[in-house]
Amino acid sequence: MKNYLHLSLLATALCFTQCTKEEAVPAKPGTTAKPAINYDQESIKLMNQLTPQMVGDWSLQRVHIKRQSYNSSQSEAGIKRDTVLQELAILSIRQAAVPRTNPKDLRHPDFDCTIQYKGKSYPMHFWLLASAEHVFDKTGPQAFFLLEYNFPSGTRFPEAEETYLKSIGLVDNFSVETTADPNTMTWRGLNRGIDKIELRRQ
Repeated sequence: MKNYLHLSLLATALCFTQCTKEEAVPAKPGTTAKPAINYDQESIKLMNQLTPQMVGDWSLQRVHIKRQSYNSSQSEAGIKRDTVLQELAILSIRQAAVPRTNPKDLRHPDFDCTIQYKGKSYPMHFWLLASAEHVFDKTGPQAFFLLEYNFPSGTRFPEAEETYLKSIGLVDNFSVETTADPNTMTWRGLNRGIDKIELRRQ
């Protein structure tokens, strides 16, 4: 399911790359015409606003997990009912030193992360996809992303701590919502057991 949703996000991005302009809507009598919107241009504006809000050290203050009876990974992690994990980990987010694409795609900023959990640190990464709903209607989450581990190439044996984080659904697809408060943001899970994560800047 995770891979399917990741492909869906990529398909959405490709769709907007090819059809990036919403035509102006003729005005009905007594109303104002809706102006044309260029998705690529508006995406870049949105990402320029969102990127500095994402960067920093964040505490995963409250991780809300929905118990899924069919999810064996939750069972392995000891999740037997709806659960809220408090102050689970610290996630340090920074702009990627090396972008995924060359030239850099300003519509999809890249981020490198380090998650600290129970004395262990693990590399992670993600890139943002602007929400069409937010671009066109200024509603809903600002963006979507897939949070993944980013270990160097080569053979390695997973540690119990990294396996636990993956089992509870942290390595997955999310939407991001920010507010006027620069010290808080909310991630909402799109696929597996995590319903939402409340993050607070350190």
